[in-house]
Amino acid sequence: MWKHALLYNNELNLPTDQAVEAHIIKTAQRLEELNSWLSNDNEPWECFVPIAWYVPHINHLSQGISLFFKHATHNAEDIYDTLKEHTQEHETLTLLPTYTGTKQLFFSRC
Repeated sequence: MWKHALLYNNELNLPTDQAVEAHIIKTAQRLEELNSWLSNDNEPWECFVPIAWYVPHINHLSQGISLFFKHATHNAEDIYDTLKEHTQEHETLTLLPTYTGTKQLFFSRC
């Protein structure tokens, strides 16, 4: 999943700092852990879909520890309701509206 962190609007954003790369990998591992609370019976492709993850010129997405995402099959409200009790103290999970009226999730760890 971590390779999806590097694509935003069909642009490849390669981290130039090893710390950012490590953050991306650790965030991906944590997302896979959280995904297991939702997708026990799902197919492997029925998982989180990153919308924006590592974007160097956007401040809150420049470290690899935060991302906007959705799920391939579940709606954002259900994901939020399930995962909010599984986030750790140093993590943030937020349900946000989009310009289309749908919802997406924002996850951040520090």
